[in-house]
Amino acid sequence: MPANVSFEFERAKLEYDQANSPEAKLAALINMQRTAPSHKGGENLRKDISKKISLLKKDMEKKKKQEKRKGRGSSIAIKKEGVGQIVILGVPNSGKSTLLNKLTGIGAKVADYPFTTTKPEVGMMDYFGGKVQLVELPAIVDGSSKGKASGPELLSVARNADALIVVARNAWEKAVVERELLDVGISLNRKARGKESKKALFLDAFEEEELEALKERVFSLLDKIVVYTKKPGGKVEKEKPLGLPLHSTVKDAARHLHKDFEKKLRFARVWGSTKYPGQRVSKDYKLKNRDVIEVSA
Repeated sequence: MPANVSFEFERAKLEYDQANSPEAKLAALINMQRTAPSHKGGENLRKDISKKISLLKKDMEKKKKQEKRKGRGSSIAIKKEGVGQIVILGVPNSGKSTLLNKLTGIGAKVADYPFTTTKPEVGMMDYFGGKVQLVELPAIVDGSSKGKASGPELLSVARNADALIVVARNAWEKAVVERELLDVGISLNRKARGKESKKALFLDAFEEEELEALKERVFSLLDKIVVYTKKPGGKVEKEKPLGLPLHSTVKDAARHLHKDFEKKLRFARVWGSTKYPGQRVSKDYKLKNRDVIEVSA
């Protein structure tokens, strides 16, 4: 790759590396193509990007045709986007849509009759610039794991999620959801033999709670931090922070930005968790949530 690629190209490349869907990858590739170096040294890079775009489009078209031939299958797939995916579950009228609206503002339908939500509803929760994907599932009922109310298909979405929120107004509603999940091999907040453990948060959607505090509790399910980046002498990039695992180091952040940054990393400056603003730190420095990092490579 040419050494003198622009910052805009690096951001597009990062978006491509972190993309969780073919559509997101295609959008990032097109942006990379637009911001790639136009000089002769970047010719091979531009050709490689064009080839990737062509192959991705063909693959997307092929999958679309296969889905049409197959028709409706027995599973539901929700493409992951953002820092992480959290699925919201509950029995009928437990407050799932109320919680989704509170956290994302998408305006999901809320009514006082059961089974208002008939298909998964997806919204993005803003967390200081980072986007957390929240997926509200149609109601879980007693017998969902055995096939009732499209239960197996819905519970497969929960299995693929990074974490879960169980919305319940009382112990009985909580027990129904826990039992149905356990019957398909998912245990909540504990390890059980032969079961997959999922981190979960139990909430009453109708209890009053300050919104930012609620968002903190939800974000903590992902065991991640958001880290902002800036160029030397530039402004902090607040719109698209890095979503990194807890205890990530400066070196980890550099790797997410670009593999060349990790190799050439000399030091970094960090604002937030350091003793002094903009303090110079080593590559092994452990970053904290909402730190700002400036990489020197």
